[in-house]
Amino acid sequence: MVKTKVIKKARSIAKVYYSASKKTKKLLKDTSGALLAIAKEQIKQASSAVEATSDLVSAHVARRYKKLNDTGKKILDQVEAKLGGEKISGRIVSYYQDHSRALPKGKLSKPCEFGVKLKLDMSGNGYITGHDIYKGNVSDVSLLSGSVDSHARVFGSKFKSGAADRGFYDEDLIEELQKKYKISLAIPHKKDRSRVMTSQDKKLSKKRSAIEAKISEGKRMCGLDKSLYNGFTGDRIWAALSVMALNIRKLLRDMERSPELIYRFG
Repeated sequence: MVKTKVIKKARSIAKVYYSASKKTKKLLKDTSGALLAIAKEQIKQASSAVEATSDLVSAHVARRYKKLNDTGKKILDQVEAKLGGEKISGRIVSYYQDHSRALPKGKLSKPCEFGVKLKLDMSGNGYITGHDIYKGNVSDVSLLSGSVDSHARVFGSKFKSGAADRGFYDEDLIEELQKKYKISLAIPHKKDRSRVMTSQDKKLSKKRSAIEAKISEGKRMCGLDKSLYNGFTGDRIWAALSVMALNIRKLLRDMERSPELIYRFG
């Protein structure tokens, strides 16, 4: 009954903002402040109730209260700071998945997604050779060295070339990696789209586009669109299972065309 009453009160306040014809900053600040006051009062009451009945609190209730006391208070602090005009970095966007972050695409036409960032490395024959997930919207270029280093460790002298999209472009870093591993990296310039690529780089870039289809297959067939496990560790496990499923699908297709592949596992 108490929960229902609080939710109704919060919804009525939120409705004031969403039903307003002019959604001004002042209206947003006022309604947000009123919702913040309700949340603070509920945490205060929950703390009093737990303290008064500490001997009777079950392990399940204790875990839920700890979550409320930790994550809930962090969310309230960041809302209060935002209302005070501060810029919030690493903003918590989900109470239940507090490791998730906003992942804006950088384009107004693209919707903002929430979660963790997944990086996939693919070999020339269509298998995922490396993957990792990251908290927050880390820049693509910061992941380039790790991907190239990992690929070089796995494939050694067989690693001759690579390609990535323009988000990974860093001229100095590209030159450094090419000299270090004696490879060719085809990455379009981040801003200057008029810069001409060599015919070899164009072929590599065209081949790289195949990973877009692989990502689409992963989302449609192997669960890469949404993790159903909890926490950052759960997301790691889910990503690993999805990548394994993708590679198994690819292997089965290859074995259907060339059954003799099975003898390589003997």
